[in-house]
Amino acid sequence: SSGINAEYGVMPQGALSLSPEFQSFKSSLTRQRITVEDNAGEGVWTVYDTGPSNVRCPLIMIAPLAGSAQVYYKQVLALSSKGIRVMSVEGPVCWSEGRWCSSFRHLLYHFNLDKVHLFGAGLGGYLAQKFAEITFRNPMVASLILCNSFSDTSEYSKGTLPSLFYMMPAFALKRQVLSTFPPVSNNGHVADSIDFMVEQVELMERASIASRLVISSTKNYVEPQRLRHLTITLIEGFDNPGISEKLQDDIQKCYPEAKRAQIKCGGVFPYLAAAHEVNIYILIHLQGFVKTRYSPYQKESEPVVE
Repeated sequence: SSGINAEYGVMPQGALSLSPEFQSFKSSLTRQRITVEDNAGEGVWTVYDTGPSNVRCPLIMIAPLAGSAQVYYKQVLALSSKGIRVMSVEGPVCWSEGRWCSSFRHLLYHFNLDKVHLFGAGLGGYLAQKFAEITFRNPMVASLILCNSFSDTSEYSKGTLPSLFYMMPAFALKRQVLSTFPPVSNNGHVADSIDFMVEQVELMERASIASRLVISSTKNYVEPQRLRHLTITLIEGFDNPGISEKLQDDIQKCYPEAKRAQIKCGGVFPYLAAAHEVNIYILIHLQGFVKTRYSPYQKESEPVVE
């Protein structure tokens, strides 16, 4: 991996990795390794589960293409402190979205959950949509929050053939992911978020990166008519070079009823660079479920809704 990061100048660790907040996240939360079995075999999920454990409709945050379940540490800490059950999850190695969705379904069974609220950035948001689509006859999703995400992989399927990712060595896969990152930013918060995500990519195992690249580069799309009954919020960055205008337009057309939340200076990873704003938009989204069966809050912690 040496040399890949030279242009980012982040070796050794960057500001966010060394921050008291991230250190607190790592020291106070248990990283669970949950083995689930479905028809295709076993898969091991990494799960951070925080907030009230008796809540059966948690907010589940799905890791993006780059990085682990740790990338949402700012949401996990802030939202759980308000009495929300938040789970940040990273899937096993799955070479198709169908396989991923099957394994995720069994993870929800493992925790004995009711309908869940899904937050996903990038590929995580795409997988959240596919899960909602696949389970629409027997709904397991209460709502969706999609951050700088997409509903169609056709833009990503124009490049490297998915079959090549199976064989690429780890350094080449990491370079492939890092090539999608923006150049270093003048905005300090955005620069720190890029540094953190570069470090996350460096820590990923070869099969994890390869399988996520295969899913994102295999031509497919979400059938939005199966999701239109859901409450959906789209969180979009004004200054996000990672998602083309076409992809942003496509996802807006898919969900014309969705609430749109725009972040001016969050870059590609606003959940890190503009975490306070992202957290406010998540709270606004979840407020619609207060005092309902699908509330992600502990009863005593529910905010008063005017």
